[in-house]
Amino acid sequence: MTRCVRVFSPPAKFTGPLAAALVSAALIGDALAQSSQTAVAADGRSTLRSVSMVFRHSVISPKYSPPKIKAEWPMGYRQLTAIGVQRTYAYGQALRAKYVDKLGLISGRYNLREVYFRSSNADRALQTAQVLALGLFPLGTGADPAVYDSSLKAVPAPGLAFTPVPIHAVALRNDAVMRPWTGQANCKRYRQFVKALPKSKLYRAQAKRYSPFLLRMAAITGINEGKTPAKILYGINEIYEPLTAFIVHKKPLSKEITNKDMELLRELSDWNYHHQFLGKKMGRLTGGPLVGEVLRNFLRFVKDPQRGRKLFIYSGHQRTVLGLEAALGIETARTEGPLFKGRVPPLGSRYAFELHERAEKKYSVRLRFVSDEGEQTIKIPGCGGEYCPIDRFRKVVADAIPRNWRAECAIKKSRGLFGG
Repeated sequence: MTRCVRVFSPPAKFTGPLAAALVSAALIGDALAQSSQTAVAADGRSTLRSVSMVFRHSVISPKYSPPKIKAEWPMGYRQLTAIGVQRTYAYGQALRAKYVDKLGLISGRYNLREVYFRSSNADRALQTAQVLALGLFPLGTGADPAVYDSSLKAVPAPGLAFTPVPIHAVALRNDAVMRPWTGQANCKRYRQFVKALPKSKLYRAQAKRYSPFLLRMAAITGINEGKTPAKILYGINEIYEPLTAFIVHKKPLSKEITNKDMELLRELSDWNYHHQFLGKKMGRLTGGPLVGEVLRNFLRFVKDPQRGRKLFIYSGHQRTVLGLEAALGIETARTEGPLFKGRVPPLGSRYAFELHERAEKKYSVRLRFVSDEGEQTIKIPGCGGEYCPIDRFRKVVADAIPRNWRAECAIKKSRGLFGG
């Protein structure tokens, strides 16, 4: 049975599909990570041996308040809000319910030999990782000092004992794994690709079709006001995302913005993001290093199961997930499934790469897409069925992983070691 908790209700003026999307996005269910889809061996034991999970961060305050629609954000901009903290903690609890209580994949107390956290070095991703870790290893599950010295006691009380879980990150300019698409990473080849989009025939045609709407939204919000429709379209998420944050947190919008406007903003924002990550060529640059991380995680485990980690959690952004999809060629597979057709991966969604031992020392990879509305299996292109033998998985992802990311990005001078 799925148990859900309502976090908020959208303002009355927003009805229809948008309201439904906002409400569903605010429902936190135990089913997020507790699906009964785990494979079981003939002797009844779970076949799951290791998981590499890539999260999109949860609900945050906007990048900025639109110039013409002001609001106060006490925590500052681009920070996990109370709604985001509540939702993310529930995700962590659901992970514990599945991987500790149900499957026994990892211990109930943090162990560095079992669990590894990696985050983008951005506040919202780091905060998401921290709250996930606290939900996975809550207060009371920390180390007991009495184990080392009987005279010691957990401070301030045993019920509050916790183990700080390390969250690993590297400088944004050096992060080829979690943020290779960002300007700080300076992947020139990708930056040239996205910079050319507003001038492309596709963008100019789409902008011409929606020109009156784009100009009106820019004028109402003050975001990209005075720019060409194509440039407004390219930056449409700069309008949509702050307005969505206003709605989620019940902050007033301009009366000129209607439910229909928000629906169209959402559609154009999703369209824009998808086109920034289309094709395996760009996916190799924006998601390939992360695919390489996942593959290495599993190969290490297969080589030495006693030393291989069992749970890897990567905390990133929607573009982290979009790059991953592009690298594997799975964007179409996801949008053809039951969840989020044509949509970018929503806040708090994640991909779970699972390593299964379906027969003794015979390992296969399965991929699951998980969100607040449920989860589905994604068939990895080139693998055939639901489970992909590890050797076959290694072959089908080989073309997605750059051998020299900096060289392929046309970065001439190294500025440090890249994560991955």
